Amino acid sequence: MKFYVLGALLAASSYTVAAQPVEATDDTPEEIAEDAARDLKDNRFYNKPGATRAQYDSDWQECRLIARGSRTPAGTTTLYNPALYNPAISPLAGAVGGGLGAAIGAAIVEGQQRRANRRNCLMIRGWRLVEPTTAMSAKIAAMTDGQRNAYFDSIVGADTVEGEITTLDTFLPVSGLPASMAGPPAGKPTLFLGKKVPLDDPLELEPGEGAVMVVFRRNDEGSAGRSGSIELRRYDAENGDLHFQPKKWKKMGDFTTYWTNVASKDRKAPYEIQIVRLTAGDYVIGSHAVGKAVSVDTFCFGAPKFSIEEGKITYLTDLVPFIGAKQHDSEKVTGMAFARDYEQASTALSTLRPDLAGKLVDASIANGATYSCAGPNMTRMDYPLAQNEAEEIIGESVASSVDGAEHSESDLAG
Repeated sequence: MKFYVLGALLAASSYTVAAQPVEATDDTPEEIAEDAARDLKDNRFYNKPGATRAQYDSDWQECRLIARGSRTPAGTTTLYNPALYNPAISPLAGAVGGGLGAAIGAAIVEGQQRRANRRNCLMIRGWRLVEPTTAMSAKIAAMTDGQRNAYFDSIVGADTVEGEITTLDTFLPVSGLPASMAGPPAGKPTLFLGKKVPLDDPLELEPGEGAVMVVFRRNDEGSAGRSGSIELRRYDAENGDLHFQPKKWKKMGDFTTYWTNVASKDRKAPYEIQIVRLTAGDYVIGSHAVGKAVSVDTFCFGAPKFSIEEGKITYLTDLVPFIGAKQHDSEKVTGMAFARDYEQASTALSTLRPDLAGKLVDASIANGATYSCAGPNMTRMDYPLAQNEAEEIIGESVASSVDGAEHSESDLAG
């Protein structure tokens, strides 16, 4: 896949977009309840202790609209308008664009993926997926329609249920091996300032411009020789959505950074520093991937948010890419681990470019930023070392322990 990184100059003209009103629906409570009953079956159903059937119906309907792309997780409609915005880099390009955008759009429309995203949404909101025992499943199947409806009215909020229970209660990336997450680099640090940009480039930031610093750390066999990438998207904190690039951005003189992908350039480097120029402002971590894979995730249900300061280089994170790395329990892990070591990053930059070290500042990361969902796998990511607790924007936190045979479906998280 070819990534396009836009310039980071502040636009001379501004482009303001008002939030669109929430789309009205004609569904009656009875129709919503009938539709929501699709996921209340003899072989599986949802449960949240203390909840009511009406609360389940409401959450199911909202999650259906989110999975369809009609709502954001915050309950509003997206600011994206195909008549105004460039489909080349917009996450909702599937409805109007080609290439990867069309593939994403097709995946969202396709029923199986839409159902999976509806499930993700319900479980992120605290609903547990229950697969009854064989005996209980047979009892439910033998019930009349009235008996089955009454049973589910009571069981959706029951404290105790029989069967296998699946929860989605962690949104942290892989933890990684301890040796790779801390301590000094395993070798000399290297610096990358951009494609064909010499290492002695003065990096003179324009008015309204800053830069982000990301470090790829490889301290052990599990991460050695591995590459990865992280996607950053410009965030509209006021409207709770992404900022989208106008279609006529060139004519408007709008060189704002709306999206960028920071990818590893030297997978053999033990401590690889990437510095990328961006327009100053708020951003979210939109997704990440290891190797040459293209991420199919979108962290629209809750993403880490941070800000780029004008005239500063903002240290964001260390990234540790793992592919088939053995853990202490002999399990193998593939994924991206996150760690933060500002002091080490500052020391390394001072060694390579002491003239830039004075511009380095530490990012403040906050979890819980929601925005328009568009991607094959709609989920959430919590930064493991965020400086505040994750904001519970989209639902209550899930109880850490429940009755029954339970396991955590953490592979659905970022």
